[in-house]
Amino acid sequence: MPSRAPKSSKRRGDEGKPKGGKIVRAAVQKAAAKPVVRNNDLPEVTIKVQRKSTYARAQFDRKMNALKKLSDEGKLFKQANPVARDRTITDGYKDRIRQKIFDKYWPHDKKMTASLVKRLSKQQPDHVWELQLGGPDDVSNLKLLHGTTNEDVGRQIWQQIRKLPDGTPIRIEVVD
Repeated sequence: MPSRAPKSSKRRGDEGKPKGGKIVRAAVQKAAAKPVVRNNDLPEVTIKVQRKSTYARAQFDRKMNALKKLSDEGKLFKQANPVARDRTITDGYKDRIRQKIFDKYWPHDKKMTASLVKRLSKQQPDHVWELQLGGPDDVSNLKLLHGTTNEDVGRQIWQQIRKLPDGTPIRIEVVD
């Protein structure tokens, strides 16, 4: 019978974890405790979002018009990363829409139900006012947006703001 190492007196997950984990956790808690606000002492930075032919045009325009309006109102700024968010808000939003489809069309119009559920599968709940630009993580800030459009727009913005100081004022511009 092979010998086994003696059990450690330390509980798993206690002192055995590297100190770096504690430092990162503390930094995240500190960031969550003290929300970032727009710092008007910093120079405003213009973010250019490229419109692509693969985007759902009407949905893209709706999102960018909302961001441009928020930009004109002086509400956009670079938020601390990682952005605090509650995934149950977006998951619950899509689940409620799916349920509304079934409540309205099932079982009397199975074809319409299937069509709408298929369309919904390509959509993502989108924070119209981007969380990374200071938007609230709230159901009132959600709209459905084509999945690839949502991900690509968010990526374009992130690539341009990631090295900016937290609180930097942001202006949005759409480029064709």
